[in-house]
Amino acid sequence: MNYLFLLFVCSITLSVSAQDASLYEKTTKAFQENFNAQNVDAIFDLYTQEMQEAMTKEGVTRFVKGCYEQFGNLKSLTFVETTEGINSYTAAFDKISLVMELQLDTVGKISTIQFQEP
Repeated sequence: MNYLFLLFVCSITLSVSAQDASLYEKTTKAFQENFNAQNVDAIFDLYTQEMQEAMTKEGVTRFVKGCYEQFGNLKSLTFVETTEGINSYTAAFDKISLVMELQLDTVGKISTIQFQEP
């Protein structure tokens, strides 16, 4: 009986993890495409309402334009790990590779995003 319960818990966990992975894949792809196209409105729409209020569209514009000018195109995002609910990626730009930390809400909106040196 305990084995059945454990199997049930594992299958639910895998299902939730797969859904999370799908949300993250969809959002990171959209972020990369819109970043390279410099589509600030689309990037702003990827943020949660709280992030939109905290950063404002002008702040997101400065962030995106500044990163693009400094680093170039975002060539790839490679998943590294998940720690305390935050996914880390290697973000390979034309001019540099950085660590991107990303957290999404339950519907796939960005609640945390930051780039830093490895």
